[in-house]
Amino acid sequence: MKKFFCFLFLFPCLMYAQHSRQGLTQPDYDTYNLRAWPRQITVVQKYEGGNDNNFQETYLFDSTGHLKEYRKRGFGGERTTRYPLTMSDISQNKQYTFDYDGDLLELRQYDLRQRLISSTHCIYAEGGNLAMSIEYTYHPDSTVVTKRTVSTYDKRERLSAIDQYTADELLLWTERRKYDKKGNLKKRTQTFYNDDEVTVTTETRTYTYDRRGNWTLCRYALNGQPMYTIERTIEYYGQP
Repeated sequence: MKKFFCFLFLFPCLMYAQHSRQGLTQPDYDTYNLRAWPRQITVVQKYEGGNDNNFQETYLFDSTGHLKEYRKRGFGGERTTRYPLTMSDISQNKQYTFDYDGDLLELRQYDLRQRLISSTHCIYAEGGNLAMSIEYTYHPDSTVVTKRTVSTYDKRERLSAIDQYTADELLLWTERRKYDKKGNLKKRTQTFYNDDEVTVTTETRTYTYDRRGNWTLCRYALNGQPMYTIERTIEYYGQP
């Protein structure tokens, strides 16, 4: 089985439910688990044993705590995204359905030929928090379901578990996540099933925090092997 790893950098949006229309068009500091409103955050990733930076990101927030600009510079050049986005900005090859509160009910994704390739359905708890999402992946030529992926969220709407199945309900892989006391991802375990073979990979993250409770250094390891570090320089409104 082909294994894949989703490396989560500064703002791992999949960790936290970003399910509202407002959250999709203009995230705020709370979306990113920040404990104080920043003015600017600059992020640099460095691999172990190397001097080259894989990428550099810059996040600019307005005085209300909402993201207003994102810049990323890497080997592919530099790009800038300005917020708030419009629904047309985020709806290319996607179709969103929201309820009367603006919470996402269903997301359909299409390929370049406008064939349906996946649909995601959101399930909410009694208090309104996202509790689960179910994604169906389709064969583009027949819309037959090929995979089903179930994602579970905790009471703080953090992604806690993923289970993916074949169309015949055979388990393909699972993922389990644990967070530290400040709500940042500290451990992610993926288990892959291929016939009689089971493969487990474990990612760990350790953090150094500033006095406002936001992390400024993240050390990432894969199966116990240090891989890279991420440094965040955070500038706040009204410093010091």
